[in-house]
Amino acid sequence: MSFFRFAWLVLALCVPVLAGAAPDARVIVKLRADSSLLSDSGHATAQSVSVSGTPTEGSARMQRLGVKMGVPLVDGRQLGPRLHVAQAVGMSSAALAAQLARQPDVEYAVVDQLRRRSAIPNDPLFGSSTTLAVGQWYLNDPAADPTTPASINAVGAWDLTFGSSSVTVAVLDTGARLDHNDFVGKFLNGYNMIENPVRAGNGVGRSSDPSDLGDYLTQAEISADSSSYPPGQCTEDLTSSWHGMEVAGVVGAATNNAIGMASVGGNTTVLPVRVLGKCGGYDSDIIAGMRWAAGLTVSGISTLPTQAARVINLSLGSAGACSSAYQDAITEVVAHGVVVVASAGNEAKAVDAPGNCNGVIAVGALRHVGTKAGYSATGPEITISAPGGNCVNETGPCIYPILSASNSGTQKPVADSAGGSKYAGGAGTSFSAPMVSGTVALMLAVRPTLTPDAIRRILMRSARPFPTSGVSTATAACQAPGSVAQGECYCTTSTCGAGMLDASAAVAQAVSDGVASVAVTPAQPTAADTIALSGAASLPSAFGTTITNYHWDLIDGGGIVSSLDGDVNSVSVTAHASGAGQFQVRLTVTDDVHVTASTTQVVLVAAAPSSGGGGGGGALDGAALFMGLIWLGWLGHSRAARPQ
Repeated sequence: MSFFRFAWLVLALCVPVLAGAAPDARVIVKLRADSSLLSDSGHATAQSVSVSGTPTEGSARMQRLGVKMGVPLVDGRQLGPRLHVAQAVGMSSAALAAQLARQPDVEYAVVDQLRRRSAIPNDPLFGSSTTLAVGQWYLNDPAADPTTPASINAVGAWDLTFGSSSVTVAVLDTGARLDHNDFVGKFLNGYNMIENPVRAGNGVGRSSDPSDLGDYLTQAEISADSSSYPPGQCTEDLTSSWHGMEVAGVVGAATNNAIGMASVGGNTTVLPVRVLGKCGGYDSDIIAGMRWAAGLTVSGISTLPTQAARVINLSLGSAGACSSAYQDAITEVVAHGVVVVASAGNEAKAVDAPGNCNGVIAVGALRHVGTKAGYSATGPEITISAPGGNCVNETGPCIYPILSASNSGTQKPVADSAGGSKYAGGAGTSFSAPMVSGTVALMLAVRPTLTPDAIRRILMRSARPFPTSGVSTATAACQAPGSVAQGECYCTTSTCGAGMLDASAAVAQAVSDGVASVAVTPAQPTAADTIALSGAASLPSAFGTTITNYHWDLIDGGGIVSSLDGDVNSVSVTAHASGAGQFQVRLTVTDDVHVTASTTQVVLVAAAPSSGGGGGGGALDGAALFMGLIWLGWLGHSRAARPQ
């Protein structure tokens, strides 16, 4: 028997011990396409066991990787063909990710972070109330009510379409109350993606039941189970949020049914995917939920949605950069024609992940008067802003909340038959995102062939301008996000997106207009790259059949691009940047019935990579030391040194 085969045997003997210990580290790992670990020949094909004792797919690839690097790893869920969750004890997630990233088998390794719903702020100006003084003000035509210029004019959009049941919006959140009386016939077969049965509260973990069982959490629960609730990551919350129900209500509650509320999406169907439980949800569960909702296979799940989502709503997130795992998942689902909409975040600073990932339509929150809601994030990643709910008084009822469906249970849900179906008002970017998702569903109802990029560009060009005055002399223009929270301010296109959501204008343009679309390759260019700009994805108007002319203009070279290379009247051109910075181009297309459409594209260019040597090294020494310790322990029949 070779040394490494012996080491694998010894490590396998250690797995039951690891399985009984609380995992300190969770990392999402993507293996390289040429990794020998992808060859499962000669290895057991039975399911392995995760740290929590949950069966996982594959042939223990993470355990085998652990043998190679000298770290006792245990397989978590497999998310995709080369995408895995690796778990370990005795180290932090960040330390494990750094060590894994240096391995030649690994394309990337990122911390499997916890994400939480974009919760309602507890500041007195941004609280919530069940006293809904103004009702669903945000659906009105702002021209009819000048006191609420941020209203999205959904009533105007409904003159064109009331939505279609053939368009599905997946709500990835805390789940849904499937018996709510304002959702009869609106929910498709959903899924609970929360792997940990304790955090899911269902005793089984992943299942085909997406019901929201409540996300309340007591200190006793936290203290009793450090494996499910890692120390320092979870706090007591004695009231369930029913957050997924509230988000689903804005998107697709039954409308024109003489019951309860109206939704933006009207006849749109809703696919509930439960990814947030007690103390939020892990990235790995959220990513699995995104793939499943888009109709892509997820290891261990034999069924797919009866109708794959055209839109995925993510009213969740946390501070930090977009991880490679999120970016991969978003790129994949967008390539399958799925629009991803995410809330920008409620910390009044930079945009949260995954809202800051490429390809996501990130949504900021507005007050009823069109200024940035004090809690809303700002930044260039925001595509558009929509009402998020706010109060105009520091005491008493909230005057301009967002009304939505909820449940009357304080902690555990109450059945509809016992009076569980109710409505409540709230505030947060969690409500802004589903207003955009519902609008996108209406756009797809009138023109199903729209691509995610075409939808983004229609939303941006149809948006109404932000107000620049009229609130108070003390209100200033919004600034780029920094370390200090930024309160109410006048939005700009560099801080809050292209403008205020106008559902009526967006649907009207979706019905008839052509769309100029710019694809940038590579998606994240550097100064060393030849930057390709293509208009091939542009669409003719509804009256035309093909694009007959393309024209490119360099609007602003930003000091790094002096001209565009190639024929500016062709479908594509290239550019070369002299350094880091940004430049802006405009593409104008004309179709065969002489309808024109234009769009602008800002291209961000990073500095050219340095020419230094690569990383790596050190793994052999670590492996030798680890194997030596195991060998000594084996010879001495020691049990005391096993991980706890």
